[in-house]
Amino acid sequence: MDIVPRSTNIPSATTGYRDSNAALARDLAPIAQITGKPVNQKIQKGDYLGLDVDRENLVAVCRFVRDQLGFDILSCISGVDMLDHLETVYHIRSTTRVQLLQLKVRLDHEKPEVDSVVSVWATANWLERETYDMYGIRFSGHPDLRRMLLDDDFEGFPLLKSFHQVPMTVKPRATTQIDPNMAVSGKYQQQNVEHVVQKKLGQGLSERLHPGTPTFGHANEAAQAQEEANLNTSTRAGEAAGGSTPDEAGRA
Repeated sequence: MDIVPRSTNIPSATTGYRDSNAALARDLAPIAQITGKPVNQKIQKGDYLGLDVDRENLVAVCRFVRDQLGFDILSCISGVDMLDHLETVYHIRSTTRVQLLQLKVRLDHEKPEVDSVVSVWATANWLERETYDMYGIRFSGHPDLRRMLLDDDFEGFPLLKSFHQVPMTVKPRATTQIDPNMAVSGKYQQQNVEHVVQKKLGQGLSERLHPGTPTFGHANEAAQAQEEANLNTSTRAGEAAGGSTPDEAGRA
């Protein structure tokens, strides 16, 4: 059977993404009139376009891609600590074009601040609050910018690489970290604890002769010695009175 080569006219998933991205790149060209500089798109891992936007042009660019290009869903806002600067990353989806677009804004590490896009997408409300809570990025114009996951009096922003536990605490060494020989010695074991013991041969006889004899063994050696002394005393008293010993009574 001859192998028929695959036709080059059949569109694949990759060519479909490339065609969609090429069309989107053409539609993004008017952004140059907003920013005053050429639009520089980048293909991101996953075959979608990414665009770097200046902080002062963010809201205008967002309104353009929403109204003119149909990107109607803001799905995610992320913060990134790049050590020398911070970034906010916006992922926007279009239900009509079935495409994803990424916008990235570079911010000053000392004073990270950017305009809020709540006026463009209402979903930015909680997304911006979470980013502020974790990274300390302030979103100007946000209607209620405050912590959402952490307490209001929490100090610092946990996802910054410069974050340290506040206040710094020095935890004491665990009390269980002692010498193993000391840990198993009887001196440091629990004392005076009752435990169930196996029933011994002749124990029933002792219970009949001496009511009140406990059926639980005592870990306390003093208590055991006292019980044995009471048993011996009662036995000797019975012998002096002419009675039989417990052994003789048992043999009888």
